[in-house]
Amino acid sequence: MNTSEFGGTFWLSALGIITAFISGALVYAIKSKCIECNICWGILTIKRDVNAELQEEKLEIENGINIHDNGQKK
Repeated sequence: MNTSEFGGTFWLSALGIITAFISGALVYAIKSKCIECNICWGILTIKRDVNAELQEEKLEIENGINIHDNGQKK
């Protein structure tokens, strides 16, 4: 095997794939509404308590604030 096969292009591609996997896993974990989220067979475990988010959303709905309007007034 020639060592020039593992040049800069190979390592750049490998780093890009690893970075894409990690960022995809983090996006999944952040958007997940689960109490517990296991990624990579338990290497990364995330437990979220969404009760505070739900109470804040209920308060916004009760006050007539549209949480999906991106700050635009009608």
